[in-house]
Amino acid sequence: MIRDARKEDAEDIVDLFKVILTDMELPIMTEVSWDRLKPALIDAVKGDNYRQNYKNAIVKVIDGEIAGFCFGYKGGSETEYESLKTVIDAHGLPAFETYSENETVEGEWYLDSIVTKAEYRGKGVGKELMAAAYARAKAMGIPVVGLNVDHGNPRARELYEAQGFEKTKEIMIADHAYDHMQKHV
Repeated sequence: MIRDARKEDAEDIVDLFKVILTDMELPIMTEVSWDRLKPALIDAVKGDNYRQNYKNAIVKVIDGEIAGFCFGYKGGSETEYESLKTVIDAHGLPAFETYSENETVEGEWYLDSIVTKAEYRGKGVGKELMAAAYARAKAMGIPVVGLNVDHGNPRARELYEAQGFEKTKEIMIADHAYDHMQKHV
């Protein structure tokens, strides 16, 4: 079942979000223990004022378990949200940010993050989440979905290309090269 995330999903979402943060090779992932970082991220997901909050998340549930999720929001709206730095500072942790100024494009619904639990990969969970993202964009009256794919993740790029995404530009996020891709929905 695909559904909008709820506050009570925060811990499961954050556990999956760890996969993305680790793949991004963010220094905080080696500088701070997961036991210290996780509560801060849970607070952000439960809050209303961060890009990575439950209101911006869609989850796939299988047998009562969150098998995958995605975060997404209107492109160009980043300034409407508080920086994760705020919640990180409140927990006394070193600052980090995953956002790049040119990460999103005005006029797109931006698929910020998408991840599937390892045991559910290759079973269509990602495709279902992407279909839900397209539906959310359409419901908001936004005709384009955008995302970024790390140059070091050819499998994800193949999935996006198979879904009809096309490269529009290259950007740097957290010292990694990414292709910004878009699809008309």
